Amino acid sequence: MMNFASQELNDWRESNNYFEFSSATSETKPKSRIDTGKLFTDKLCVPSTEAQVNRPRLIEHLQKSSAQFSATLITGRTGMGKTTLAAEFAKQSHYQLAWYKVDTADSDWNVFSSYLSGSVNQFNSGVELLKFDSEAMEVSSASEFLAAQFAVAAKEKPLLIVLDDLHSVFDADWFTEFFHSFVPSLAPNVHLLLIARTAPPLPLWRLRSKQVLGVMDEKLLTFTLNEAIELFSKYELSPAVARSAYKRTYGRVSKLKEIAEKKCFCKV
Repeated sequence: MMNFASQELNDWRESNNYFEFSSATSETKPKSRIDTGKLFTDKLCVPSTEAQVNRPRLIEHLQKSSAQFSATLITGRTGMGKTTLAAEFAKQSHYQLAWYKVDTADSDWNVFSSYLSGSVNQFNSGVELLKFDSEAMEVSSASEFLAAQFAVAAKEKPLLIVLDDLHSVFDADWFTEFFHSFVPSLAPNVHLLLIARTAPPLPLWRLRSKQVLGVMDEKLLTFTLNEAIELFSKYELSPAVARSAYKRTYGRVSKLKEIAEKKCFCKV
């Protein structure tokens, strides 16, 4: 039987740049699943990045995907603009937002689940949330419970959950069980946006065939020629220069920007 008797997310208080659990009985309980007992809020904040080029075709694609699927996976190498796209979509959407930037230190299930659960605090405004204790549950049960938490948080307004750099925990022994339990359990008014350099090493076709998961790959993320020309115009560079760079980079965003910055610097 699952044990739901644990601290509520409302019991976490913000202190400087982390969340610290505070409870009258905390001294008699085992130490937090994160050794420091703290969640660093820089991992739960939307990055301050802005797109230099408006990409309405990608925003529209995400809008359609969020309406059709429970989750959307965005994949591409570093510098393809994945995080910027997600942040721009979140800014333009009607969703309330839970953002979690994953890193390799989060490969411990208790750490990962604590941050995922704690991301609710970024927007929760007094909604009574369910109690959660990942240590007392199997990964599958805890994942379903987390999905239920987000459903409660999204009761008044739809919710977008962004897991950035999720590839950092693909090799974790719990990841497969989490993925196959959490994604299908999401409520209709919750959308999960997964950002990674590659697709997870899992048979995704089942979720895709059931209309649960949509995918945006690197080919879709690359700049079109018109987008490259618009980018270069920001640096007062000609369409001819943009076309030449586009052929050399195959539309890779970071490479185009690097070339534009160098050429702009040389003009000074």
